[in-house]
Amino acid sequence: MPSSSSTATFPMRPKPPPKAPKGWTTFASLSAGDRLTQKFPISKTIRGLALEGSQTCDATRSVMATPESIGSSLERSRGLGMDRPNRWTPHKWWLFLSVCTVFASGALGLVYALLTWFKAWEHADVFFVADYDVLVLITLASSLLLFTFIVGMTGTILNSRPILAMYALLLWPAFIAILAVGYTSYKRSAFALDRKLNLAWSKYYSAPGRLIVQDSLWCCGYNSPLHEAAASGRCFARAALPGCKGKLLRFERAVLQTVYTAAFGAVPLHIANIVAALLCANHVTRTFGKGITPRQYRLCGADVQSDAEKILGTMQTLGPVRPPAASRPLSFVSYREDREDPPPPPLGIPAALRPGIPSGLWRRHKHG
Repeated sequence: MPSSSSTATFPMRPKPPPKAPKGWTTFASLSAGDRLTQKFPISKTIRGLALEGSQTCDATRSVMATPESIGSSLERSRGLGMDRPNRWTPHKWWLFLSVCTVFASGALGLVYALLTWFKAWEHADVFFVADYDVLVLITLASSLLLFTFIVGMTGTILNSRPILAMYALLLWPAFIAILAVGYTSYKRSAFALDRKLNLAWSKYYSAPGRLIVQDSLWCCGYNSPLHEAAASGRCFARAALPGCKGKLLRFERAVLQTVYTAAFGAVPLHIANIVAALLCANHVTRTFGKGITPRQYRLCGADVQSDAEKILGTMQTLGPVRPPAASRPLSFVSYREDREDPPPPPLGIPAALRPGIPSGLWRRHKHG
């Protein structure tokens, strides 16, 4: 039996892809749910990375991302939910700076209020006695501003439009609180301050309050030591100390002017913060809306069942699908070769006896 001169060739096995490092995931391993929640196509954060396989030209630069590089980028960034600071939109930057100014206003006011409550600056106890209502308003306004800052910063970092809407709403009560501080202090300072102090010393200040003012301002009585003075070891009928009217009047004018100037100076900035919140709250991301399918377009089990019933009804109406009739006889050799692969040759058969064009040698070898 003649030996075969040709050797059998085997197809080469494809080279396995490189394994991803431990703890990383590949693009192909992500499920359909992960791909929908990650908001594919790939965002600009991953698209702009300098990945391997990039091709540079004179005018253009095309970046080719591999599944392994995309998967590793997703794993390192823990998804595509929170953007990097250098990927923020200009509206988000303006909103961030606006929220920071709200924090600055609230922090300054609260620091001033706390220093006054704890009597940490000179004559703070006089302000505590003479302008207690203004001090309470400053504390409330500063606390409200800080709470508004917390809400606004949370919404800005998390790109949450509902939280930013609450932030824009809270700016209005804070605005009213600032106006209340400025209006109260200005009205007291600008309209008959001396008469208001006369009435307050006679009717509203208690004996301990008068004593606090006398000890802090080094005075005795209101007009003189004989005029409604709070007796103490330093203040008595024949004391050489002046009355408290002049010192208290000058102190009140200076302090109240500082308070209403700061309050009214913060009003334009706060109005700008309100405008920034209204204009920039819906543009913290480059995505229009929340990225959630509207309720009327969501599918439920009843929708899927009704669609399946429609499809089954259509199939029953049309009937079974029949294959088309053959246009050529099936025994035709070229017809069969066009539509089905030829059978593999048996091993050990010489090349001259392999099936091809029918010959006598092949028939003789086949039938023995």
